Amino acid sequence: MKGKIIKILILAVAIIGIIVAAIFGYINSRFNYNIDNATGNTAGNLNNGGTFAEYDGKIYFANPYDSGRLYVMNTDCTDAKRLNTDSVSSLNVCGSYIYYVKNNYSRDAIDTGARVNMYGVYRTDLKGNNPTSLYETLSGVTTMYGNYLYYQHYTDTSPLSFHKVKIDGKEDTELSKMPINPACIYNNKVYFANAGQRNNIYTYDIRNGSLSRVNEANAYLVDTADNYIYYIDLAKNYSLVRYNVANGTTELLYAPDNGKVVTYNRYGNKIFFSVEGEERGLYRMNANGTQIEFLVEGNIVDIQCTSKYTFFQYFENAELLYRVPTTGSITKIEEITILKEE
Repeated sequence: MKGKIIKILILAVAIIGIIVAAIFGYINSRFNYNIDNATGNTAGNLNNGGTFAEYDGKIYFANPYDSGRLYVMNTDCTDAKRLNTDSVSSLNVCGSYIYYVKNNYSRDAIDTGARVNMYGVYRTDLKGNNPTSLYETLSGVTTMYGNYLYYQHYTDTSPLSFHKVKIDGKEDTELSKMPINPACIYNNKVYFANAGQRNNIYTYDIRNGSLSRVNEANAYLVDTADNYIYYIDLAKNYSLVRYNVANGTTELLYAPDNGKVVTYNRYGNKIFFSVEGEERGLYRMNANGTQIEFLVEGNIVDIQCTSKYTFFQYFENAELLYRVPTTGSITKIEEITILKEE
């Protein structure tokens, strides 16, 4: 009798173990979706290459000291570590996953016979593991919004068509053959400069595919927040302006006397922008154009904003990284080195 009881107990424990393992297996294999209006990065960062993305107390970034490979660090730039060996851009981070455009083109990859795909849109977990290809060839700007990635799809016949793919890898769909830049998605609409319509600002409604013209400006690098659309106006000598959607007026934020604004990044109430020409350098101002500050001289590129720091590089030496506080007083320009992991 005692022997039967022991056998029953052993069998019960085994069954419980199988059930627990099945439950944990299901939980671990279950795909985690986002809320419908979740975003993976800011329009300003994505318009500047998307090499930095802040999420849940961490900064995910392409390390310029290690061929742009995927790293993570704390928001104060401590404890940096490499997540994987992909060279990345268009970083989006949300929920349980990192999304990015991979560009591993290098002499080393060619010499090894390119045993893995060098390009594409990828998803990994937050540790950089379990990479999954969502699209396996050249890709442009990619934005995560809700449960889809909206991306510029390159083929020989359609070099800049506009696609979406679900974050689980399903439903890869061509939305338009137009070269739509999806960096700025706000309230279910993509705001972009329509190259086929003299760079007028248009919206593309991701719910029904409708196109609408918002402003006839000759625009470049569109961003939007609240009732304002920010952009560089090519017809106004590359000035930085914003358009008030509510009343249809345009506000001139910065107009160089001897130069032009070549890029900018808006983060909350602050705008960092780069000017080339006689006034070349990095500037900061409020989003309404007040309190303009000259920060540093040079040809500044790749402006990336996070809550604590704004990062940038010099065109002539893109392997070095610099930072300044995003808000508050700026007393010095700091060079920051993220050591390459071997």
